[in-house]
Amino acid sequence: MNSPAPASPAFAAAVRLLSGKRLTKSQLGQKLRDRGYEPSAIEEAIAVCEERRYIDDRTYAQLYVKSILDRKPVGRMRLLHDLLRHGIDGDLAHAVIDEFTGEGDEEERIDRALAKLEAIRPQDGYEQLGRRLERQGFTAPEIAKALRKRAQTRGVIPRFETLE
Repeated sequence: MNSPAPASPAFAAAVRLLSGKRLTKSQLGQKLRDRGYEPSAIEEAIAVCEERRYIDDRTYAQLYVKSILDRKPVGRMRLLHDLLRHGIDGDLAHAVIDEFTGEGDEEERIDRALAKLEAIRPQDGYEQLGRRLERQGFTAPEIAKALRKRAQTRGVIPRFETLE
């Protein structure tokens, strides 16, 4: 590979950007485009950054998913959406999410999310809780299962007779 000289303006800008914040290839490319660099110079700068391991989308995705899951319970769909928004390839995003989540893990996360929502908003009915869980990235079958489980263990939420 033909490495641009360290004095290459696009490469120098890339290194400056990466020294302040971890970025994906897509984010770095966008920031360099926004600064007016030629597409060929951007491609070369990104290639050299990858070669020197200044950027690594897999590591970015792993750190991002771990950080989110350590802070709050969210579903796989939310994680996937966030990674795709950050410019991570779909297959890589799925693989990284699979590394950090398991079958029982999803059930535990939705239970934690539901308990947190109930503590914050005890007046919410099943419909509101379900919508909030959906926005947190849980799927409809997971939400229905969690709400049914909640109804069996804690009883019916006032002002709501059935869950069907």
